[in-house]
Amino acid sequence: MTAWKLRDVIVMVVLAIVTGALYKVWDILYAVIPTTAYAGQATMTGLWLIASVLVAYIIRRPGAALLAELIAASVELLLGGQWGLSNLVAGLIQGVGAELAFCLFFYRGYHIVSCILSGVLASAAAVLQWYFQYGGNELTAGTQVAYIVIALCSGAVLGGILPKLVADALYKAGVLRNFAIARQRAMAR
Repeated sequence: MTAWKLRDVIVMVVLAIVTGALYKVWDILYAVIPTTAYAGQATMTGLWLIASVLVAYIIRRPGAALLAELIAASVELLLGGQWGLSNLVAGLIQGVGAELAFCLFFYRGYHIVSCILSGVLASAAAVLQWYFQYGGNELTAGTQVAYIVIALCSGAVLGGILPKLVADALYKAGVLRNFAIARQRAMAR
């Protein structure tokens, strides 16, 4: 594994800024969901995890998932994120969850399984924050279980598979030929 290059940092920051702005858009959509529609809220969980998997899958460096999620959360906060400084807490714990998946593969396994696991672990971190900080612990056991299952599925699909598909599309378009994703694919041929 090679050291971070300036272009890696620039792409990480740009993608994190773009996803942070998208997070703010999703904040607006989330606010429309009634506070008692827990399934709808849980379904959106994976949308706030895209930065970590997208950047880590492209850059393929230790710390990329965590840094990208923290930057995206900071951008969301600066754009008026409705959760205030809790955005940064969310970015930190979700980034750690996402990073853990790639760490478990020793930062060598960047594939559908590691991306899904990254989305699920980041979602699990988000669920912990929801449970302790946002009142999830006050709901019935059935509602809690439903929320957790839906949020983890959302993390797998929207937070894991979707960013991988976006990165794969960018790779096929030739945009990422100077990044780790392209170098590792060339070596695999």
